Amino acid sequence: MAFDELLEYVGKATPAHRCYVQLLDNLTSEANITVNLTAEALLRVSIPMDLNQKPEQCRRFRQTQWQLLNSNVSTTNNIDLETEPCLDGWIYDQSVFTSTIRTEWNLVCEYQSFKSFAQAIYMAGFLVGSPLCGFLSDRVGRKPLLLFCCLACGILGTCCAFAPMFSIYCALRFLFSACMGTVQFNSLILLLEGTSPKWHPTIITVFGLSMSMGQVLLGGLAYMFRDWHILQLVVSLPYFIFSLFFCVVSESVRWLIATGQTERALKELKRIAYINGNKDVAQSLTTEILTYKMKEELNTSEKQFKIKEIIVNPTVCRIVLCGSFLGFSGVFSSHGLMLDVQSLGDDIFLSQFLLGVVEFPSKLLTFFVIRHVGRRPSTTVSFLVAGSCIVVNIFVSKDMATLRLIIFLLVKTSLASFVMIYIAFSNELVPTTLRLTLQSIFNLTTRSAAIFSALVLATRSYFVHLPMILFGIFPIAASICVYFLPETFNLPLPDTIEDMEKRDRFRNKGTREKQRKVFLETTEC
Repeated sequence: MAFDELLEYVGKATPAHRCYVQLLDNLTSEANITVNLTAEALLRVSIPMDLNQKPEQCRRFRQTQWQLLNSNVSTTNNIDLETEPCLDGWIYDQSVFTSTIRTEWNLVCEYQSFKSFAQAIYMAGFLVGSPLCGFLSDRVGRKPLLLFCCLACGILGTCCAFAPMFSIYCALRFLFSACMGTVQFNSLILLLEGTSPKWHPTIITVFGLSMSMGQVLLGGLAYMFRDWHILQLVVSLPYFIFSLFFCVVSESVRWLIATGQTERALKELKRIAYINGNKDVAQSLTTEILTYKMKEELNTSEKQFKIKEIIVNPTVCRIVLCGSFLGFSGVFSSHGLMLDVQSLGDDIFLSQFLLGVVEFPSKLLTFFVIRHVGRRPSTTVSFLVAGSCIVVNIFVSKDMATLRLIIFLLVKTSLASFVMIYIAFSNELVPTTLRLTLQSIFNLTTRSAAIFSALVLATRSYFVHLPMILFGIFPIAASICVYFLPETFNLPLPDTIEDMEKRDRFRNKGTREKQRKVFLETTEC
């Protein structure tokens, strides 16, 4: 899954390019005139030079400027020569990629913003798929939807490699991302519902590490397969294999019991017990035992709430707004940087590899941070480090590629830590009776952030540093919002809005220990 999400960052790389010139690129054109001229000389008389004395990427001379062959003529006095857009297309440097999305449909120069729109459409698929996933999986089950969407990802991803038009490609990627968002969300829910709460931090950590591994492997695959069609196929075909695996995966027992399918839940539990070698446990399981063990959870799931409780209650509103802004800021900056991976240095493959590798120690360290450090200070530090480094990197020259890469690796480390902390923090902030609803709101804001990050990159044509300024300011501003959220470290999960309000009164650092003990004793858990 990480392959396909990160494929947006690599598959749409922009190679060096220039206008197609009949005199230079058509070997049969004026052969008797150009036979004794080098390619550099022909380029000089056909393409104007930019301020860095490199060929312009989007303009060419209207007429061949033979006088420029004279060494006495200065190239700095050519501003009055007539130029025109690339009317006959472009010639691309194929030393890095033989083919990309940009070269396939010429998404350069006046069409370069189409890349950002395509990325925004792709992210919009996640925005649509996430709430739809929650709605359908609560009605048809985790496993059937997971199996269907996995097969759909394989089919849609394969079709993308053979899309004849850019509009069709965008439509396929939209449907693909909607299905892939469902696969990501459902697979994590299936894991969490199938294990006890003490294993949840470990599962979240392993899930995050698997995404990092996907990014590392993508760097290697992109190095091996330089044509985007082949790379698209390579990352899409494994979905067919995964779908076979999901055929034998058990349905969520918690969902089966919650929907009244107790007999089927008992059958699944016995099957799991036999697979784990616990035959005695499998034989002793009965419907009565299962119903008794799950009684407390079923009673919690039956509690109803009204939507006005979210809108009218000031505590809930503030936590939803601040929590949403935290998620928005983190995803906005991290996705924006990944979409602009080419700015990290000349070697896009090494950059992609290092961005994935650096997350391993970061996420392993975050596992211990989640267990031993408060949510508010860890979130604040992550945001301040990331935002400050992004702003500093604006002033670092592009010629200092190594320094720029090191700074971005530090940013990526900080944001990767925040993502894991945010998963724990957002779950601890909201009460049980509203958890799924409020989590869907948080999820919508993070997916919206991914869309906006792609669109913000299109503003670079108006002010080159504007995207990076925004990517740096949002995390710094979000670190201030942390002050308005309560600390949740080592506190029981709130079950009701009353528990949520009670804990919120103790968010200031000066709270007396006696008040905390009262909260721990009176909170339902």
